[in-house]
Amino acid sequence: MYSSSAYRILYLLNLLSKKDYTKNELIEEFEKKGIKLSSSTVSLYINKLVKNGVNISILKEKNKNVYHFQRIPAKLDLSEEELSILYDVKKLLFTQKDHNKIRKVIRLFYKLAFVSKNEEIKSGLLDFGYYSSINWPLVRILEKHCREKNIIQLDYMLPKGENKKLIIHADDIRIGDWSNKIYLWGAFEGSNYLSYLPVDKIYMVEKVIQKNVPFDSTITTLTYKISRKLYDDIQLNSKENLVELNDKFAVISRPLEDNFYIIQRLMSFCPDLYYISDENIKNKVKEKLSILKASYDKEFDK
Repeated sequence: MYSSSAYRILYLLNLLSKKDYTKNELIEEFEKKGIKLSSSTVSLYINKLVKNGVNISILKEKNKNVYHFQRIPAKLDLSEEELSILYDVKKLLFTQKDHNKIRKVIRLFYKLAFVSKNEEIKSGLLDFGYYSSINWPLVRILEKHCREKNIIQLDYMLPKGENKKLIIHADDIRIGDWSNKIYLWGAFEGSNYLSYLPVDKIYMVEKVIQKNVPFDSTITTLTYKISRKLYDDIQLNSKENLVELNDKFAVISRPLEDNFYIIQRLMSFCPDLYYISDENIKNKVKEKLSILKASYDKEFDK
């Protein structure tokens, strides 16, 4: 098959369509097929391809000259039916709880947009709402710190727009149970509880404070009691477990790993909430309810 120069030239072009090669690397690839090529023959084949309109150039890569084939993709003309299917895929994307799958699908849509003929269609393919605002290279960096369980300092944007330096023991990157947002989970400096930060509010990882710090996998369990009537009306989320159930009460437990969400959740159970095992969480709920009551009293007095 590789006896004629035409087949050899096509095989060389096939190699270059996949990656860049030095001249010696091309010779080695041909040797794997039992074909011996000289340096001058490789140059001859490259020149023939260039003369016939194939865009091959020589680039400098790691102090070596490599042959680079500039691929010019064909433009894509999508039908209305094909677009409808693609947009349905985008809708399904927002139900996913795996940010890596989301990233891969977005990458595919970017490739489709790149070869689309229609600018309006291209714009539609590139619009992923919230996910378009995510700094995906930063997510990859945060994933690395989570795998290594590093303690890192972040440059973070507070709700009012101010910047703040935060130190966190990185543990995991995941999508919230109650939203489609991506969060960095970990323990803040001086805290024993797992908390989270929205990734889109993190500007950068400023520095690594300490590398490879074992994470305490023992997470405190929070227990609370609500009325049986309320229990029958609500749906437990994936973190909540039913411990006890009788005619009057339901006792529920969950990991104590997200103070903000837990406090909001417990406040929504009032006035059918009767017991909270953690004293700190109980005081926070009482404090928030007091502030809320004072705010309503002020409105009623007007």
